[in-house]
Amino acid sequence: MSDQDSGRAEIAALARSTKYHFIVGLPRSGSTMLAALLNQNPRFYASGTSAAQIIFQMLYNQFSGVSELSALLDDDQRREVMHAVIDAVHHKRGARGVVFDTNRRWLLRAEQLVALYPFCRFIVTVRDPARVVSSLEKARRGLTFRQSKLFDPDTTLAQRVNRLMSDEGIVGQSLNLVHDALAGPLSERMIVVDYDRLLARPAETMGLLYRFLREPAFEHDFKNFSFELPRLDTFLNTPGLHSIDGPLRPATREMLLPADMAKALSKRAVWTDVKGTEATLLLGP
Repeated sequence: MSDQDSGRAEIAALARSTKYHFIVGLPRSGSTMLAALLNQNPRFYASGTSAAQIIFQMLYNQFSGVSELSALLDDDQRREVMHAVIDAVHHKRGARGVVFDTNRRWLLRAEQLVALYPFCRFIVTVRDPARVVSSLEKARRGLTFRQSKLFDPDTTLAQRVNRLMSDEGIVGQSLNLVHDALAGPLSERMIVVDYDRLLARPAETMGLLYRFLREPAFEHDFKNFSFELPRLDTFLNTPGLHSIDGPLRPATREMLLPADMAKALSKRAVWTDVKGTEATLLLGP
């Protein structure tokens, strides 16, 4: 076997031995912070929001009959292509054997991910919806002479909130995905991590998360950590949206929404009342 062939075999073996987990849930609910903390573990690689889900979804659509590609590949080939896409996106993981990919839309493809990775788990980050929307509004207000791609221009606060919370909005769609996942047949693979709980009791919360993932305990540093996705934030024209650094601080209680609007949005915390779910719930503070 040539050195080139040997190298390819080694890469293939590494790909097959890699464990994948998926960070999903609401925007502005701690997924970037969680990625920063997980990356402290030398066995872990947490990408933050990645391109894997977007490419995966595009291929899934093509495989489902919208082009001749659906007739040219059998299921085994499709499986290998899907594996290869996710492995390629995370090729920088090196020898780290556990990968965490972040994208809230992964819940749309949970069944396919479980078929590809039988031991995968889903970390569902959540936060009071009113505070999620308030955080997004704060990010928008910080752009005095820019127009964030997250918002339509020339809208009132009520219009922005309605669009964010609609079925197609980034908050409303995420809430629907979370509800369906927690009520569905794969709920035992879900762990819900509340943003306020993570900030208030980080060591305990991370310990329970490790137990759920069946990983050896690891002592995290909650003072010194950082993470950023500058290219994504530049694309969204919202600098700093996915940038965080330690130390871990208590959640801000700032609320930029009227009291009646905030109260109505808080009632949409769907994870607090899902009948029959088998998900692990780390709520509180």
